[in-house]
Amino acid sequence: MQDRPSAIELLEAAADFVEGEIVTATQGRVQFQSRVVANVMRIVAREIRDEDRFARAELRALAALLGREVPHVHGLDDVRGAAAKLNEELSAKIRAGEADNDPLRGPALGAVREIVENKLRIANPRYLEADLAIRSERRE
Repeated sequence: MQDRPSAIELLEAAADFVEGEIVTATQGRVQFQSRVVANVMRIVAREIRDEDRFARAELRALAALLGREVPHVHGLDDVRGAAAKLNEELSAKIRAGEADNDPLRGPALGAVREIVENKLRIANPRYLEADLAIRSERRE
């Protein structure tokens, strides 16, 4: 394990450089690709920082929804594998129409929303900000 700067700090600094220096100094395709590179760096930084926590939250939510015990897992690969199995089980229930009505419908919608929001927190948190703004406008 390295001290400082951490991998996250390095990625964020590189993304800041790309956005601040390369994007502003280029045009067209190179500028677009530079924006993509900076975005990828930020996604990777968020994934390093948050994926384990979000994957474990997904596993807990799916286990609770399906009435299963949370499997005892150690590493992130094990968490992903266990969550994938539970996702397959939930998907089968949804395809079979078991989530069309309560008692599964409400909890399934809540669990899936939480899982998707956490994925967006890594992939593109601005989508969540836009969604919150849209929901706020609808209430007014």
